[in-house]
Amino acid sequence: MKAFVTGASRGIGRAITDALLPRLDLLVALAQDAGRLQELKVTLEQAKAGIQVSTIAVDLADSESTSKALDAWRFEYSDLEIDLLVLDAGTFTEGSLAKIPFDAFERDLRINLSSGVLIVQKVLPALLRSDSPRIFIIGSTAAYEKYPLVPSYAVAKWGLRAYANELREELRDRKVGVTFISPGGTNTAMWEGEELPPDRLLEPSDIGKLVASCLDLSEQAVVEELIVRSIEGDIHE
Repeated sequence: MKAFVTGASRGIGRAITDALLPRLDLLVALAQDAGRLQELKVTLEQAKAGIQVSTIAVDLADSESTSKALDAWRFEYSDLEIDLLVLDAGTFTEGSLAKIPFDAFERDLRINLSSGVLIVQKVLPALLRSDSPRIFIIGSTAAYEKYPLVPSYAVAKWGLRAYANELREELRDRKVGVTFISPGGTNTAMWEGEELPPDRLLEPSDIGKLVASCLDLSEQAVVEELIVRSIEGDIHE
């Protein structure tokens, strides 16, 4: 399998990458931190002989730079076939919608929502070369309910869910599966510094296992939406 994963260097994106590793022969890993990406490349190549790891270091808040980086990647790998695209990169800004600086709100939208639209447009030609192309979009339970902790994040995730639904409809006749996975609170950087019981949050590996399990279904089956929460429910305050 050949996969393209955003946010691949840590958190849920890294957990998905680890879960997919046994079946990967090529990984295109996109993230902002070039150092983390290089560490990921070295780790994966040591863990699995023969795997090819290509990295793209870019700030998804910068749409122009992102577009140029993806165009350069497409030029270098013009005939590449991608079987799986995972959109996981995300960010948040604390603060009410009435007071959040507008540039911070726009940045949240670009990273959580707009960048995904751009990446799909750039990667889709490579996906269409696959016999069984799949897109996994990592959303949030914030896409289904009020999320007062980080409301700008919730706005972006609601938009991402709508995008995933429309993309699913648009691509189904081309036999591209689209799955929207919505985790509740997960033990990632978003919750660093919070004093919570260790079992109050999901583990990133839970999401990795879900992605891998979806890929074990028959080729004609696609899971459209998944919601997974801590057994005690979400944390809102």
